[in-house]
Amino acid sequence: MAAVARSTLRRIRIAVWAAIAAVVVVGGWATRLGTRWPSVYYMTGPSMEPTLAAQEYFFTWSPPGTLQRGHLVIFRYVDEDGEFHVLRRLAGLPGDTVEMQAGQMLVNGERQPWPFLVLNPSAWRSTFAIGGNLFTWGPWVVPPDSVLLLSDTRDMVGWPDSRFVGFVPREAILARATRTVTGRRLH
Repeated sequence: MAAVARSTLRRIRIAVWAAIAAVVVVGGWATRLGTRWPSVYYMTGPSMEPTLAAQEYFFTWSPPGTLQRGHLVIFRYVDEDGEFHVLRRLAGLPGDTVEMQAGQMLVNGERQPWPFLVLNPSAWRSTFAIGGNLFTWGPWVVPPDSVLLLSDTRDMVGWPDSRFVGFVPREAILARATRTVTGRRLH
């Protein structure tokens, strides 16, 4: 009887160690051996509609890894009120020629397929925007080590994107958004 109990106990111990090893391997793979970490963020306002609604939760990976045009990224924005993590669309990479025509983004002369929204077409002017026009500007060339970031809601005034703060240094990008909590993929 004691031999059977020892044998069962030994099998249980092996199973526990195997489960622990599996968790370590899967966790290491999922986080690229500790170099990437997932986070959950909450969208506080409508600046990224129609892609992401206010009060929607989404997942990010940090650091963001290789970036591509169209990715949604979190960047660090600092002003007199403090530091904020802001979600924006990466619209231009170093060397890209970028411009906007009536709210539609053009990169290197090609219209981009990203969704966007204009809530109030008559609100195209802003003294806060570089050049004063929210919907039509450029062409600008993105400098080395910088990116151009935009809100998907084109007439948002008050939260930063490159129309207001200029080009954003690459090192200010903290994470890349991948999915909503409901599982919808973010592009």
